[in-house]
Amino acid sequence: MEFSHVTPEGWGICPRIPLGPLSISVYAVFMLLAFVVGLSVYRRSAGRAGANTQQIFPIVLAVIFGGVLGAKIPVWVISMIEVPFKDWSLTLLLTGRTIVGGFIGGMLAVWWVKRRLNIQARFGNILAPAVALGLATGRIGCFLSGCCYGTPTALPWGVDFGDGIPRHPTQIYEIIFCLTAFAVIQRRLPTARPGSLMSGFLTAYFVFRFLEEFLRAGELRFGLTPFQWICLAGLTLIGIRAILYSRVAATKGTEP
Repeated sequence: MEFSHVTPEGWGICPRIPLGPLSISVYAVFMLLAFVVGLSVYRRSAGRAGANTQQIFPIVLAVIFGGVLGAKIPVWVISMIEVPFKDWSLTLLLTGRTIVGGFIGGMLAVWWVKRRLNIQARFGNILAPAVALGLATGRIGCFLSGCCYGTPTALPWGVDFGDGIPRHPTQIYEIIFCLTAFAVIQRRLPTARPGSLMSGFLTAYFVFRFLEEFLRAGELRFGLTPFQWICLAGLTLIGIRAILYSRVAATKGTEP
């Protein structure tokens, strides 16, 4: 599951890479690779756009640290609710994350930093392709390690992750979504309004993920999975942000 990438013995397509007497986690390798890919795409996009590096650097830091906290806080909250305090451990606190929570944490951190530093420029179009391709890369690690799997299916592309039951390869669905989004973003990059591509990607991702949750093996809470509730929170924040930008633009007499 996405709250934790720790899986049972024998679970996953290729969870570890043997290196002599040792082995390394495929999940960890692809998480690192996702960061490298995202950073490379960001640097290329920023160079082409001639972005102000002094302004964009704190934005990138906000995305990273806000994203990390946003990815972890929902996990800690769920752990506090479901796991007795006596069973808490360092492993419990350090493992697990949620991408949708990371997106919300990143958004909130960016808004706060821009307000504190009075940064008016919008850099979402530069960050959007990096986020899309980085996420697609990371999901390869999820697929190989067997986390974030789907519900049982009779479809011919069902994947057995280790229990003999063909399941929806929801990781592959997400990879296809992110690669498609990356292609669309790259095509629209030259003519898109500032910031619109990141807003559009996040909106599309939250909607996609909300729907994908119906194919994931997750427990319902108040009629929806925790990730679906987080997606709704993310869509609400994007809506509020759009309204605020529209009001500011109307006051200044400019296009939002």
